[in-house]
Amino acid sequence: MVVYYYFIKIFLFFSIVRILVKFEPMQKHWLFLGVLYTLGVAFVSWVFLVAPSPNPAALWQGQSVQVVRQLLGLSQQQGFRIWLGETFVLSTLYFKLLIRFDEGVIFWTLLLLGILVVLF
Repeated sequence: MVVYYYFIKIFLFFSIVRILVKFEPMQKHWLFLGVLYTLGVAFVSWVFLVAPSPNPAALWQGQSVQVVRQLLGLSQQQGFRIWLGETFVLSTLYFKLLIRFDEGVIFWTLLLLGILVVLF
């Protein structure tokens, strides 16, 4: 089931990157694309990971989520929301950088680093 999750997540991410690179008018809408990717990841994560799990809070207890949760004094059930916030910030920053460096070595480096964004 996790293989399907990552396949759909990779397909969604690189579809958005293709739209961003291919269609120039979409380059002005990097924030919208960040929101679109985050909503897609939230839906796919809910369907494949959270809904079938007996303890959904345990899935989102990564190190960064635990640090933020402890600093803000939040409960364990809010780990999913923290993870989605981190996904939104990371993907939006990635799309903004991809638009800023649209040619050259930095572009191709960012394109390869997109795999790390997907695996987050």
